[in-house]
Amino acid sequence: MPTINEDKRPLYLRIKEYLEKKIENGKYKAGDKLPSENKLSKSLDVSRASLREALRVLEEEGKIIKQQGIGTFVNKPTPKFKKGIEKLNSVTETIENEGFQAGTKKLNIKEIKISESLKEKIYEVSNEKVDKVLRIERVRTANNTPVVYCIDHLVLKYLDNNYKKEYFESSLFDILNNKFGINVKRAVTNIVAVKADKYVSSFLNIKKNSPLLLLEQFHYDEKNRMILFSQNYFRNDQFQFKVMRNR
Repeated sequence: MPTINEDKRPLYLRIKEYLEKKIENGKYKAGDKLPSENKLSKSLDVSRASLREALRVLEEEGKIIKQQGIGTFVNKPTPKFKKGIEKLNSVTETIENEGFQAGTKKLNIKEIKISESLKEKIYEVSNEKVDKVLRIERVRTANNTPVVYCIDHLVLKYLDNNYKKEYFESSLFDILNNKFGINVKRAVTNIVAVKADKYVSSFLNIKKNSPLLLLEQFHYDEKNRMILFSQNYFRNDQFQFKVMRNR
């Protein structure tokens, strides 16, 4: 196609963008089967190798699904979140503020002694010595679609021993406030681009090595105590974070 070959970017990116536009304008709808690689490569006048690379990236981003021996299909649209992170919201609030129903599919809770590396990291940012935490592992959903894999570490010395597993199926901020009288006021956040390993990808229903946005956050209460260390893995095809910067 002239529109593809006149572009100077890598060919597979041009093919990817062309197919994305066909999906966006309704030429290929959710659930539609795409033409075979042979037909697509001929109609676009591109090599099969470049086409396959474009399809591989589209599959990693969750826009198409390949079914072995059957064909390639346009994936159903999934929730999209494009949010600034200046305001400190819980994952639950982030999902619900966009009009989706927040839920929890996996919930695993246990008291653990933290690793030396995490102990040093907490001490470095808070000057507090922490040995034991309540480790909470969850998969958060938006309208039943897995969108965030969360590992949270609550400092045990600030909690009573009367916590129950079902407390942690919703917003941690609400739980801390309503059940333990702890009001999270601020967080120090690191944003890291990572790839999904086999374990995380299985929970988020994505391919291994799919891109993720990891938010590592140290949360502090109104008394300036480091209460919670969280590691939230956001699906890159679902979330885009932005920061307002002024000079």
